[in-house]
Amino acid sequence: MAEATKKEQAVRPQRPFFLTFMCIIGFTYTILFSVLFLIGILYSAGLSGIIDKYLQLYDLSRLNSLIISISLFLVFFTSFLGVFMMWKMQKLGFYIYLTSVLVFLVLEISFAGFYLPDILIHLLLIILFLIAFPFGKKRRTKLLNKKLLKLG
Repeated sequence: MAEATKKEQAVRPQRPFFLTFMCIIGFTYTILFSVLFLIGILYSAGLSGIIDKYLQLYDLSRLNSLIISISLFLVFFTSFLGVFMMWKMQKLGFYIYLTSVLVFLVLEISFAGFYLPDILIHLLLIILFLIAFPFGKKRRTKLLNKKLLKLG
């Protein structure tokens, strides 16, 4: 029984420092925006005026702001789940995060138009997570040999 737990610990590597750093940034970012859009769901009537000014649409109804808030809450909550899975060293987390960020960018372009700084920030986050996450056995072995990745 003790050998099985030792093998399980030996197979599951700890997070590299850079991935831990990126996950903390990802947690902070996704939690803040999830809470923002959750508040937007709860108070969609008051926020519709603010969203009108941001999107510069003067015919935005309360229902539209509610739909936007729900959509963006789901996107950012899914991003949070992807970051959490990367924290747990699961490759699927990166793909969930990537998909949710791409969905966010499509929603943002369709609702608010093309905004280059926001697109660049999200693409930078994707690239940094791609660099930080040790995909594949070859990269993990290389990190183990350089003692950058600790086991169990």
